Amino acid sequence: MSETTADRPQQGASPSAPPEPAALAPAPQAAAQRPDRRSGSRILLINGLGLLGLLVIGLGAFYLWHQGYYYYNTDDARVSAPQAQVASVAPGTIQTVALAQGSPVRKGQTIATLRGQSGTVPVVSPIDGTIVQEGAVPGEVLGPGQPLAQVADLSRVSIMAYVEETHIKDVHPGQGVDVKVDAVSDTTFHGVIAGVMPIAASALSAVPTGDYASGNFTKVTQRVPVEITLDGTQGHTLFPGTSASVTVHIHE
Repeated sequence: MSETTADRPQQGASPSAPPEPAALAPAPQAAAQRPDRRSGSRILLINGLGLLGLLVIGLGAFYLWHQGYYYYNTDDARVSAPQAQVASVAPGTIQTVALAQGSPVRKGQTIATLRGQSGTVPVVSPIDGTIVQEGAVPGEVLGPGQPLAQVADLSRVSIMAYVEETHIKDVHPGQGVDVKVDAVSDTTFHGVIAGVMPIAASALSAVPTGDYASGNFTKVTQRVPVEITLDGTQGHTLFPGTSASVTVHIHE
């Protein structure tokens, strides 16, 4: 049997190619698979700032506890010095004035003279020191005991601090003290507590601090005078009455 042309494969014709495989879906981008580094950095920064804030608060609390436990501070303090009034023991008229305000004076030295019934009467200083107040005028008539000058011993200055009654139990003689005087604020003086006066400062005032009879009473914290002696003035002249601040070493 003869083959037909249709059944015979044509010469030169190539066999049909196999079908192409289906295209694969694109792989997810690598960036979508990686965590966001910026978000992690922000979390670390926030945590770090939180820890830093807690550390600052802790240090501040420790500092306040440390200061309150080891030290007592007050700026209610004044420079003090032994003072004495200069007065005549007899009446008379001021005849001469030998020394002016600011002059140094020795104990027994004449500051002025009076003309009295028994003749010339000298008025002398009762202590060594400096004349800090003097208002004697020649021709002025003085009565017995009337002051004409004030003398302060600036070589024996001390500090009078006023401690709140709620803290006075922590303050005792012998404790060390650091002192700053406003007039020489660049210098820190050192001393010790010499004594605690057994009375509130208000009880020493000539002016009543409250009207108790009327019933209008407001409770206030009282302050107790505490005397502080200085180790030295480091070459400075400290004037009585000038302001100071003190730090008492209550626990050492």
